Amino acid sequence: MTFSIKPIALAISSTLLSSSLLSVSAFANNVVDSNANLDDIEVITITHQRHHLGIENNESYAQGKTTEPDLANWLKSVPGANVNSNGPVTGIAQYRGLYGDRISTTLDGQAVIGAGPNAMDTPLSYSTPLIVESMTVYRGIAPISVGINTLGGAIDVKMRKAEAYNNEKLTVNGDLQAGIRSNNEAQTLSSVVNLTQGNIAGLFYGNVQEGENMESGDGKSISPTDFSKRQFGTDLRYFGANSETGFSYHYTDTQDSGTPALPMDIEYIYSHRASVDGNFTLADWQANWLLGYTDADHGMTNFEKRLNNNSEKHRRNNASGITTNFKFTLGKAFTFGELEFGLDGYLAKHDSVITNPNNAMFAVVNFNDVEDDRFGLFAQWQQTFNKTKVQLGVRLKRAELDAGQVSTSMAMMMPMGSEMMGNMNSTMPTMADLAIDLRDNFNNSDHRVNDTNIDIALSTETQLSTDFSLYIGVGVKNRAPAYQELYLWTPMESTGGLADGNTYVGDIDLASETAYQVDVGFTYQTEKVMIAPHLFYQNIDDYIQGTPLGMSDMSAKMMAQMMASDNNPLKFSNVDAKLYGADVNGYYAINDQIQLSAVVSYVRGERRDINDNLYRIAPLNGQLSANYFSDNWSVNMVLVMAAAQKDVSLTNEEQTSAGYGVLNMDAQYYVNNNLTLRFGVDNLLNKEYQNHLGGYNRVKGSDITVMDRLPAQGTSAWAEMTYSF
Repeated sequence: MTFSIKPIALAISSTLLSSSLLSVSAFANNVVDSNANLDDIEVITITHQRHHLGIENNESYAQGKTTEPDLANWLKSVPGANVNSNGPVTGIAQYRGLYGDRISTTLDGQAVIGAGPNAMDTPLSYSTPLIVESMTVYRGIAPISVGINTLGGAIDVKMRKAEAYNNEKLTVNGDLQAGIRSNNEAQTLSSVVNLTQGNIAGLFYGNVQEGENMESGDGKSISPTDFSKRQFGTDLRYFGANSETGFSYHYTDTQDSGTPALPMDIEYIYSHRASVDGNFTLADWQANWLLGYTDADHGMTNFEKRLNNNSEKHRRNNASGITTNFKFTLGKAFTFGELEFGLDGYLAKHDSVITNPNNAMFAVVNFNDVEDDRFGLFAQWQQTFNKTKVQLGVRLKRAELDAGQVSTSMAMMMPMGSEMMGNMNSTMPTMADLAIDLRDNFNNSDHRVNDTNIDIALSTETQLSTDFSLYIGVGVKNRAPAYQELYLWTPMESTGGLADGNTYVGDIDLASETAYQVDVGFTYQTEKVMIAPHLFYQNIDDYIQGTPLGMSDMSAKMMAQMMASDNNPLKFSNVDAKLYGADVNGYYAINDQIQLSAVVSYVRGERRDINDNLYRIAPLNGQLSANYFSDNWSVNMVLVMAAAQKDVSLTNEEQTSAGYGVLNMDAQYYVNNNLTLRFGVDNLLNKEYQNHLGGYNRVKGSDITVMDRLPAQGTSAWAEMTYSF
């Protein structure tokens, strides 16, 4: 096996059939073409099999099911990766203890910026399994070319594109897929149709997913976890002799979906996403370009899907986000190595207003005219020296943010106490006083934030013998603060999905995070055995974390205590942190039909400035699989395990969690090249357990006590059918 010069990438692929049984294969591509960038020379691919002959390539260790509404769940089988789950369609990718804006998550290279300030519409929620060609998770230190914010890693989802077959006759082919799940009565129906004639092709798809509330292992209703989601789109493509040009449009409509770990549920998410892209050859340079646009409108409430008998505390948050993004790259192979140059970025606008439908006078302008613009310019070089491959990348990036004036109807109430917070000793301030003080402090400050940073990533991989290779990577990565961390002017939980139950305020003076990273790993592979462990460590200076409010933030602290009964309000602050750990994946082929495989991940996150742990870090976890393959059948038994997590954040008042072991089973039957059946049972023994990353219950009147950790789903049988034509 030949190893690449970059951090190994793990890719979850669906080709034309979205299967629940996936295989791992490594491939090399030493030319720069329209489908491969310099950083994609070699990847480890977790692939859905579409034909029965594919079972012969049986190194399986990952799973992804179309009956699951959230694409983020595919990450649970990737070494080092996991999911912060705030609801059935609200999975936030985690990699080696980092999550959210620290991980670059793109769809076809297009940065997807959610409309909601609490990450209910995460980037991965904007895709659906049947139209996913591959999901690539860069293991180790991500190349600088794959995204602007790669401090925590990078994920790229490649969507299926229209295909041309150079046939003068009109050719029609596609897939029809249906699935059901027992626990929450979930249903999914998807279809993809590809039409082509000559050098023109069009792909059209539709997907409908819905489900009721989930039930835990001991029969408790996990409410609300029902969901309803519809996605439609098209990809139109023209293929020239040395070029390709395409137009894509994707529509997402999510309705009435629960997020029990957050203070509100999804009322609706309407998103229109369009892009034009292409590639061409210019004087032996390979050029790739993309221009995209996203317009998303998002509503959420705290009364439609959960108990809230106090009409005065009914809240609706209407948020919107508009994003324009672009990427242009040039690559060419020289005698001294391969070079790639690129320019990318996005311009995003955000608004968020909170109202009470029972009180027309109530309004809080949470975020107003927020501008969040990011730009990047990068160069990447790679070369082979004897048996060592080297990749070096440098990225210059710029973040420019600004925000408009804010307001709140609470400041219109007649002040009964001191108008000036400096006179607090004589009179206890009222809520109006506090609202005025917070509003004026924000509006009178300079909202412009400009950060210029440089990312550097160096990776080497040496083939020490036929079966053994050594990988070493070092990097310096930066992340400018998110707009929530800067502009959250009054205590709220609009925190990008942190879901710790605390209210936060932002800090316009936040510095960028800077991570110093090192990753060391090796891969041993023969015809029957493969094992690939990695060790990693990173120091992060100016890590952005909530810290207790001080005397200078007394207005915010008092407001939090009066409005939300929160005795532990936090402020986004720069602290020092470190993360370290190890992850490993491997398999052993007993014979041509039976294989054992495993994935194990461990990460520890600690504060360096005080004796505390970082919040919402996955415990030691792993999967052990036993796979059986025949000509048309495959059967997979998986033991999913997690240790207890006792290294929790005291600052965030994080609760510990117990360990667990859960048994899953699935099977796949290839009826013929057109029809595939898949079925299985998750949590076969109906285990009652809580996933540490599952969040706390925020819903009153449900079967689960408020602020108890949410239980995981009990036994759930599922079945899927895919027909290709």
